Amino acid sequence: MRKNLVQKTGRAKTGDGRKFIEYDWYSGGIPANVTLGENVYLDSSYGFAAFHSERQDGFYLGEASGTYDRASFVVGENGAIKVGSYTVLNGTTLVCSDSITIGNHCLLAWGSVITDSWCDFTSATIERRREVLRFAAMDPRRRILPVDTPRPVLLEDNVWLGFDAVILPGVTLGRGCIVGCKTIVGEDVPPYAVMVGNPSRVIRYLEPDDTEEARKRAFQEYLLQP
Repeated sequence: MRKNLVQKTGRAKTGDGRKFIEYDWYSGGIPANVTLGENVYLDSSYGFAAFHSERQDGFYLGEASGTYDRASFVVGENGAIKVGSYTVLNGTTLVCSDSITIGNHCLLAWGSVITDSWCDFTSATIERRREVLRFAAMDPRRRILPVDTPRPVLLEDNVWLGFDAVILPGVTLGRGCIVGCKTIVGEDVPPYAVMVGNPSRVIRYLEPDDTEEARKRAFQEYLLQP
């Protein structure tokens, strides 16, 4: 990570291994189970205000990735988020009670939401919903337990989410796909598909130009230029 981005000194010590961003307006810091790759960017540790993961691998942000414009991570005690390299989380919200994995070279626009937990009133009993609300009312950290069983979400490499898009539990977004603005996705998306609407639908497929073969061709064309 950037040497001038996160510092372990210069703030009051919490005793729990937290790291702190220099000149951050929010004093909560970054939890100890958050691992940051080289050259990452975090605009504020406020994004971790609702981060309650107790897993050793609670959060990983890969090389040269960044979180911008109040990106937020609402993570339960059993949740873990993994973000690849060169990925931008711009004002997005990740709600994780189990697992959210985001690949390399992804772009998540402002207002987008990814959640592996959902309140499905067709399967959640009234007693279970009451139990969740009672727990939240008594919990000093005001955590809300998942009502249903969480289902992992996976974004493969080079995925683009438009603003206010919502990705629901159990969904896999294939490599190179695009999810349009305000689109709600509840089923897997094929690679290089362009999805829009609610319910979401495929309107076209993109030409795969991010494969290893395509990269080699591009480099060769570049090297042959005068």
